[in-house]
Amino acid sequence: MLDEKNIREEISETINRLYERGLVSSLGGNVSYIFRDKKYVLITPTGLDKKNVEPSDIVKVDLDGQVIGNGVPSSETIVHLKIYGARGDVNAIVHAHPATAVGLVSAGYVPKGVTPEFVVMIGELGVVEFTTPGEKTAKTLAKVLKDHNLVILKNHGAFSVGNSLMQAFSRIEILEEASKMIFVAKDFGGMPEFNQKQIKDIIDKYVRRI
Repeated sequence: MLDEKNIREEISETINRLYERGLVSSLGGNVSYIFRDKKYVLITPTGLDKKNVEPSDIVKVDLDGQVIGNGVPSSETIVHLKIYGARGDVNAIVHAHPATAVGLVSAGYVPKGVTPEFVVMIGELGVVEFTTPGEKTAKTLAKVLKDHNLVILKNHGAFSVGNSLMQAFSRIEILEEASKMIFVAKDFGGMPEFNQKQIKDIIDKYVRRI
């Protein structure tokens, strides 16, 4: 059973990895984990260099967004809380800015099943038109994430959910990897998408291995 100490370490490691992988800028992105039985969320702080966030920097908030203890939580805490409210089956949320993926989607091209990992871990990618971050955006993202595990907010970034921090992180990483492949392939005739038979075969053979 993961306790608060373990999760604080995982959150700081996840946001550090996002920065190292070029999936967020120094002040971009956020990561959270919910303890549903204890009715609180741990989330990354605002204003700190994402390369150097430590476990002690992680902020605890109740389900209304009120800080428990010290620290200033991410400005997008409301989005995380709305998503947790809409998806009772997830424990972790990762918000990042995968440049290739966001660029493709904002330009009107939505990546689909082009790699086995994309098919198994992401499935259908959700898309939301850009609106200024706030209550309205939070509600829209939460609504779309009821039926998706990963959503792109155009001109901004991606919101990924998972049973664990690693699962939510991996979906972001897989999306950006596939998007880079698609972008490169466009100069050479494009990258074929899997057909329904291939998708079924992939799910049958890969789903227990990822």
